[in-house]
Parts: sequence; C-alpha cells; structure tokens
Amino acid sequence: MHKKLLNKYFKENKVTDKIPSAQALAQFMMRMAAKPDVENELLDFADDVVKERAPERIEEAASSKEEIANATTPAEIITLMRRGVDIINRRVLVAKAMTMEAEVVPEVVRRLKTNLNTVFIEVASQLLARSTIDVSEDLIGYFDEMRSPYAQSIVLVLLGFKADEKHIPWLIDRHHMLKKLYPRENYYQGAFYALLEMEGRFYL
Repeated sequence: MHKKLLNKYFKENKVTDKIPSAQALAQFMMRMAAKPDVENELLDFADDVVKERAPERIEEAASSKEEIANATTPAEIITLMRRGVDIINRRVLVAKAMTMEAEVVPEVVRRLKTNLNTVFIEVASQLLARSTIDVSEDLIGYFDEMRSPYAQSIVLVLLGFKADEKHIPWLIDRHHMLKKLYPRENYYQGAFYALLEMEGRFYL
C-alpha cells in the first residue's frame, strides 16, 4: 500500500549515530520481547556482568525484587513503575505486570499521555510491547497531546511493532514534526525505527 512512500522516506532519511540512541535500544528490546528465550539469555548475561563488576547493586536490588514479588494489585504495579526500579529488576516488574495485564495496560496507556518520568515511559513501552492488548489506535489518537516528547518518541517505536500499515504516512509526518520541533534532539528517530519495523512487517 505504501511501499513506494516508504522507499522514498528511507532514501531521504538516515541514522548514522555511532552510539545507539534510546530509540534504537528501545527497538532492540522490543524485538527481544518477541524472543523470550533469547531475551532471557541476554539479560542473564547482563546480570552476571553486574554481579561481577558491581555486586553491591545486586544486594540493593534484592529488596525491590521482593517488593515486586509481593505486589498483588494493579495499583501497586503502577506505583512501582512510577517510582522506578533498578534496571536489573525491570524484566521482573514487566513480568509481574503481565500477570495483571487486563487491568494494568489501560492504566499505563492513560498515564503515558501526561507522564514525564523516563523510567516509567521505558518500562511502560516494554510492557506494551509484550501485551496482547492492541492499544495502537488509542496511542495514535492522543499522540499529539502527549506532554513528553521522549514518550512520543518511544511510543513511535512501539507503534512500529503494533500499528497497521495504513499509519505509515502518519508516522512519516510525526518524524518531520518532531525534527522540526526539536532540531537539536533525536526524538524523530522514534519514527525512523518504527518505519524500519513497518518495512520488515509488511514489505520484506
């Protein structure tokens, strides 16, 4: 439907960063969400590196991990997401949230509209990447009202995995919008990595 438009977009737009951006890392983590065995192996390796180089962090994260395990309500999960947890425990928190997916996901989507907390935004995106609940139309519907351009950028990456092919022109428009509004930032890369996913999902 939009293959020629997408080809034109990639001819005109490139990302040449030597260090992966937050958007590139978000895309990678969302791809891993579809491969839980690979993801767990990778995260286990990262945990082993932390244990070796900064063992005190494992001890510090232990109490938070226990708190996540003891959470029994969606409100407690949301509180933990808002407060933030050590990156070591993020997959534990996301896994716990998935046990209450039907209740937690709508609240997370609602809060993304106004939340400015980068940790919440990142954990929320990982949860929504795993969720079977389709919230793409909701996110697109209030995208321009979102208070955080960082949240907009990460949500764009997520939409690359979730949104319908018909939204490709909209994603291209969001690329141009964010690049114009924030010329010194890389928020527009959210659309770039989303469109890479769209290309793979629909045309390769």
